[in-house]
Amino acid sequence: MEELKALTNQAVEKQPEIIKRFNQMIDSQHLSHAYLLTGAGGIGKKDVAQWVAMRLFCIDLQNQMPCGKCEECTRIMSGQHPDVVEIAPDGQSIKVEQVRFLKAEFSKSGVEGSRKVFIIEQANKMTTSAANSLLKFIEEPSGEVTAFLLAENRSLMLPTIVSRTEIIELKPLPQDRLVAELVQQEVAKTDAQILSRLTNDTGEIKLLVENNWIAEAHKALEKWFISATAGDITAFVDVQTRIMGLAKDRFYQEKILDLMMLYAMDLLELKFEQNTITYETNRRQLQQLADQTSVRQLLEVTDLILPLKHNLSRNLNFQGIVEKATLKMCNIFKMRGR
Repeated sequence: MEELKALTNQAVEKQPEIIKRFNQMIDSQHLSHAYLLTGAGGIGKKDVAQWVAMRLFCIDLQNQMPCGKCEECTRIMSGQHPDVVEIAPDGQSIKVEQVRFLKAEFSKSGVEGSRKVFIIEQANKMTTSAANSLLKFIEEPSGEVTAFLLAENRSLMLPTIVSRTEIIELKPLPQDRLVAELVQQEVAKTDAQILSRLTNDTGEIKLLVENNWIAEAHKALEKWFISATAGDITAFVDVQTRIMGLAKDRFYQEKILDLMMLYAMDLLELKFEQNTITYETNRRQLQQLADQTSVRQLLEVTDLILPLKHNLSRNLNFQGIVEKATLKMCNIFKMRGR
């Protein structure tokens, strides 16, 4: 029971402003019939949808908040409430048969009351026929029905669907909360801090944690950065011997370039006496480097690394991009102090 109660609080903790907004809409009876909740994976889209369902069905509200203990709340959280229907992709997509099932449920009155709530996870994975099948309900809702379509990116949805829903964009999780969640999942704190600067998407984080990729990437980039900022040409060799083995595909290549950029940003942060940096374990070394390097040269490093992802998007060779940037970076730091 306490575990379910904790789950009711996740939406409040992750998206307090959105929850406040929904509370006001429910109190004023201005709840719309269809919402499109957008944002990265793991930031609380489903938590918010389930919270609204509990807020509507809870029989023991506590200060306008669902109790998380009553039969209604516990059934919603466990996916057992007959008037709260959820669908998710069947394999790679949400198929038209699933939407037909949903539409059949739309047409029924509530089993235990007049209201029904529908939650469609990864709604952007609806096939075109499934999305078109859903349009009629969204255009002509009947009864006290509220539908939540959850998607990471609204641009992946059919415009006809988007135009018929109220769009609510969820904010990324605060960095300290994301770090705390990752540490609870037994991710090393150093890695968690780096991950929180790279992405807010739990799906991406899962990929970066698998097979210890983020820890290995941190080691490789740390070695590369130390060599490059010493003007040591062995940084060029590090690209071939350490970095290329981690650059498995475009996704990982982009993250490597992001990690490089975070080193450059740390140097600028320390140069301008800002306290928060990504590579906390390298603080002393980075501070010394920032003190010894001019602002102009640090900006040159930033200007060097910043366009690399754009170059990659133009299908330029990743190894060539990084090797060329490494040589230029070595030259910048050879000139340090001049």
